[in-house]
Amino acid sequence: MKHSKKVSPAGGSFPDRWARWDRGQRTNFCVAVLAAALLVLVCVAIPAFRQVSNIINVFEQLTTLGFLTLAMTLVLIVGGIDLSLPFVLASAAVVGATGLANGGSVVQGCLTMLGVSLVFGVINGLAVAKGRMIPFIVTLSTMSVAEGFAVQYCSATSINGLPPAFLAIGAKIGILPVSVIVFLMIAVIASLFLARTRFGRWYYMIGTNEETARICGVPIVGAKFSAYVISSLLAGLAAIILTARLNAAASSMVGDTMTTDAISAAIIGGASLKGGRGGMLGAVLGALFITIISNVLNLLGISYYIGMVVKGVMIVLVIAIDVFRSSESTR
Repeated sequence: MKHSKKVSPAGGSFPDRWARWDRGQRTNFCVAVLAAALLVLVCVAIPAFRQVSNIINVFEQLTTLGFLTLAMTLVLIVGGIDLSLPFVLASAAVVGATGLANGGSVVQGCLTMLGVSLVFGVINGLAVAKGRMIPFIVTLSTMSVAEGFAVQYCSATSINGLPPAFLAIGAKIGILPVSVIVFLMIAVIASLFLARTRFGRWYYMIGTNEETARICGVPIVGAKFSAYVISSLLAGLAAIILTARLNAAASSMVGDTMTTDAISAAIIGGASLKGGRGGMLGAVLGALFITIISNVLNLLGISYYIGMVVKGVMIVLVIAIDVFRSSESTR
């Protein structure tokens, strides 16, 4: 008696699934494998990387870049970009920290940081969505405004003397930083927002083909506007977390490469400069990958400027990955 061969509900063997994947899916898989291989190599070759204290440090550093990567992914999905995010973070931080240092409550300080970031989000959203201006030019301008505002507001000095109640946001529960818990919670909420809400579906439709989305009745202006507002609010959350962790705020509290790091992490995580692609899980993994690279460079004692060269080369590779991954849809 012959028995029929059962077919796996997952779609058969790996070669069968590989054959059905498009170029973008294959590229994402290869990037994930290379990233995992690099992580294993780092763990073996650099014993200091495996230390618990260093692992905790990596996760603490992840939160800032992670929030900005979530924000960048949102605007990339709708076909935009936001170069101002790290400087919105700095502007929000110095204003909120000044109030906290002068006796303001924790709630007031946090709301101030979110409020400042909201202002920049509204400006970007109106200019891009309502004014139909080029996102790169708009956010490049607001980047300059935010940077100049932050330097002028704090006179290029560090703001210290923050209340202990606020610093608790940057504390730890056991060995796990509170900031990591908050970041992961926000990442889950953002993932559900994209996957389960009408706005999430609209974002992907707009990024894939804006004209088709318009014909289908998608409110283009409102959806794009909301993407920029939400992304700036995420930068405001990053300002709260980073200020509490550092116990200080300054116009220079984010690195020179933070913008390109966020873009690189988002693209490594599956987003595209052409829009219509990306997800929050990929954003988290992309941010973790970039954070590990930065951590390894520090452990190896590589100078800051050589590190910038390495990251510059990485950006070119990331853009090449994006072009290769997106070319499937244009063939």
